[in-house]
Amino acid sequence: MVSIAGCSMTTEREALVTPGDVIKSPADDRDYRYLTLDNGLKVLLISDADTDKSAAAVDVNVGSYQDPDDRLGLAHFLEHMLFMGTEKYPDVDGYSEFIRANGGGSNAYTADVRTNYYFDINSDQFQPAMDRLAQFFIAPKLDPEYVEREKNAVDSEYRLHAREDGWRLFMATNKTSNPEHPKSRFNIGSLDTLNNDDGQLWQSLKDFHEKYYVASNMSVVVYGKESLDTLEQWVKASFSEVPSGTHPELKIGKAPYSDDEVQVRINIVPLKDTRVLSLSFPLPSTQEYYQLKPLGYLARIVGYEGKGSLHSYLKDRGWIDSLASYGSDLPGEYSEFNIRMELTPEGLKKVDDITAIVFDYLDLIRQEGMQASLYQESKQVAELGFRFQEDRNPQQTVSGLASRMHYLPAEHLLEANYIYEAYDPELILSYLNKMTPENLRQVVISQGLPTDKIEPYFETAYSIEKLPAALVKRLRTPEVDSELTIPEPNPFIADNLDLVEGSRAGNPKVILEKSGLRLWNLADTSFGMPRGNIRVMISSEEASKTPAENVMVQLYKALLSRSLNEYGYPAKEAGLNYSITAGRRGVMISLSGYSDKQPLLLEDILEAVKTFNPQENAFEQEKAVLLRSLKNKQFHTPYRLGLDALSQLAYPSYPDDATLLKAAEKVTWKQLQQYANAFYQHIHVEMLVFGNHSEASALKMGAMVERYLLSDTNRSDRFDLPYHLLGNTDRVVTMDIEHDDSMLISYYQLPETGNRERAQYALLGRLLANPFFNALRTEQQLGYVVFAGPRPFEKHPGIIFVVQSPKLDPTGLEGRVEQFLQSQKAAFASLTNEELEQYRQGLIGDLLKKDDNQDERNNRFWQGIASGETDFDNRERIAEAVRQLTPADMQAALDRLLENKGKLVVRSFGEPHKSAYQAEVSRMECTSMDCFSDLPLQH
Repeated sequence: MVSIAGCSMTTEREALVTPGDVIKSPADDRDYRYLTLDNGLKVLLISDADTDKSAAAVDVNVGSYQDPDDRLGLAHFLEHMLFMGTEKYPDVDGYSEFIRANGGGSNAYTADVRTNYYFDINSDQFQPAMDRLAQFFIAPKLDPEYVEREKNAVDSEYRLHAREDGWRLFMATNKTSNPEHPKSRFNIGSLDTLNNDDGQLWQSLKDFHEKYYVASNMSVVVYGKESLDTLEQWVKASFSEVPSGTHPELKIGKAPYSDDEVQVRINIVPLKDTRVLSLSFPLPSTQEYYQLKPLGYLARIVGYEGKGSLHSYLKDRGWIDSLASYGSDLPGEYSEFNIRMELTPEGLKKVDDITAIVFDYLDLIRQEGMQASLYQESKQVAELGFRFQEDRNPQQTVSGLASRMHYLPAEHLLEANYIYEAYDPELILSYLNKMTPENLRQVVISQGLPTDKIEPYFETAYSIEKLPAALVKRLRTPEVDSELTIPEPNPFIADNLDLVEGSRAGNPKVILEKSGLRLWNLADTSFGMPRGNIRVMISSEEASKTPAENVMVQLYKALLSRSLNEYGYPAKEAGLNYSITAGRRGVMISLSGYSDKQPLLLEDILEAVKTFNPQENAFEQEKAVLLRSLKNKQFHTPYRLGLDALSQLAYPSYPDDATLLKAAEKVTWKQLQQYANAFYQHIHVEMLVFGNHSEASALKMGAMVERYLLSDTNRSDRFDLPYHLLGNTDRVVTMDIEHDDSMLISYYQLPETGNRERAQYALLGRLLANPFFNALRTEQQLGYVVFAGPRPFEKHPGIIFVVQSPKLDPTGLEGRVEQFLQSQKAAFASLTNEELEQYRQGLIGDLLKKDDNQDERNNRFWQGIASGETDFDNRERIAEAVRQLTPADMQAALDRLLENKGKLVVRSFGEPHKSAYQAEVSRMECTSMDCFSDLPLQH
């Protein structure tokens, strides 16, 4: 479904209309052109002379809702099959290989009524990549051999999600919708739903492609450095052959919920320790009102978290951990308005009371919340957002815009989410007045709920029954509570939008260094944005010396954030974002957004640090959240748990989840209070002030931080995490994970940190990635999760191979990885310099890629500061090392990899494969996270 919450810029529109009638932000220096090809294909061209990455996306207005009843998952299956070669470019995985070799990435997704294909690539290879994508829609091979094989990949994807509550709850909720509506059906696809018993599966794919993949049902967005005229020529050359066809009938025309599926309570039982109350109201589609934002207006008030809000009211009573409110829309069909709350154990007992309070608040909005000033405030924030709209990366840009082109006029493609055209209280009330008990779907998610039905594909227990008469009566008679109020005017909306004198190039420099404090600064206004970024890293050994401290630093962060929420939420609404995060090095305060009031907000955060004094009930609530998070990690997919284990093994200060859970269960409120003081006894502050802040302003903020955090006795050296290296060892860690799939991660690491070695392994990882995927996923069909590539650790080069498989045990998987690597010796022996060159240029393009926006540049600088790699130009030196690499160098790198020195295998045996386990005899095997304790520590 398409979210339509957003806001607007209504001034200077006429001056901003470009030749294609696309209204753009004053900050946007790209050129746009909208056109329709002779075959009916809608196209948006974007020319950006400064880009070094180009991108394209195709969005087809068809998805799982159009699946035939006897071929559930067909739309998703077709999406998979289009990657399996075309008549013009027949190599299986050739499309992905070409894009990856040239520094890009590609993917696709199937939604309810859309399927979206997208890629990005180094700009000098954009035209041939675009032509390869176009052939998906002109002449795909749909090779019957791969029709049979790729069914297994779809089935593996379905089974991958079998223990993921996101999918389980989504499918169970959909099962409670109108059985006559496609929303109620299974949509991923499996071996059963895509069976070929009638011998017609290939024909079904072909028919589906011919019916829906027609030009008039598609939109294309291309983003390149070339002129609009050149891009138009390329698009016409590549896409004009897409069949015009007959525009298919897409109207569903059925209500998503009948009378039997509203005014109901739905119970769903998750695998995780999760408690959620979701109140949703089906409504008429809001698509025609995208310029007025009726649900956006309501979502802002209901989801507000400042003083007097519904969120604060329920959280202060210890009933909820979070609240979110949002509208969604399936254009031309229906909308839904959702209020989703994560519940505490006490809140689970108060589900009907909470529901009644929500209805009380909805009535308060009817009585007092219809205010033009609130709408104008949203409009003001939106106008600022559009006026100073920052670029997204090309791939995100094309994929997002292509999905809108079916529903929006050309002039509003860029502006739609920012338009608040006029306050229309009657329209808003017309939607609010449909939020009644008779139209309510009360969904409760928790373990232990009574249920009487099972969703067949994920085996999720659920029930649906009419709301009790007593609750309906209470909801029809709202009550008044003086603690609930409508949001006050927002004091954080930026006033001063002037730019300081800033450089248009360069790197941060240290402008203040003294005991316990280092301050970096770069006044950078090259993006033309009145925005700043501030990072304050408070490092302390107390963050992670023991498992208990690992836990307490997280609780401290949660409670500090909680103490600021009512005050700081309006700041976030106004585009002045902040966060407090915690890790094994310490606590970090981050600010981003409009620079105008950032010093004021930073001082208020520092004041909260100084006056930190949490209540015991708040501590217990946040502790329960942390415990639940730790317990629920066991339900992550095996390969994600395996990737976590790599870090747990390497860092002695990173305990495993079971150890953290035991520590968290024992932590008390008194201990947390003591820890909050002990943490600051020996600290170091590393600070970056970047963007629209002068050096003088940065120094003032540095002095402020010093005044609040540092004293004569607590200044310390910077704390960096100690870690283990693999050295020349060859070890295996066997994890006990409850899942049907087996998992194997083979990780290789070099002890060197030189630029040549870093370049060599980065390029080797790229050379191996696509052949590995093709061999183990496409050809051998071992599972849906198959990937490989570079994985550096600290400054040490590394390469990783990952497989999660329902078919083969880890020992067999490791054998297949070894076979693959051995097979690559012949491929590398015949590798020419010309073949290597596209990979070299692809990697160099990524290394030297320009920053898309200010936040991206800030993150790059901070990553260097945090890692200690403050020679910010070192990526140029690594790129130069890449230029020097030869095919012989890559053969040598592969030979070294095959020595199995500096190798770590992390694995788990799926439930059907446990009998295949045999103890290791030729290498060290571990079953706990202390496997590296014998290796020397690095700093």
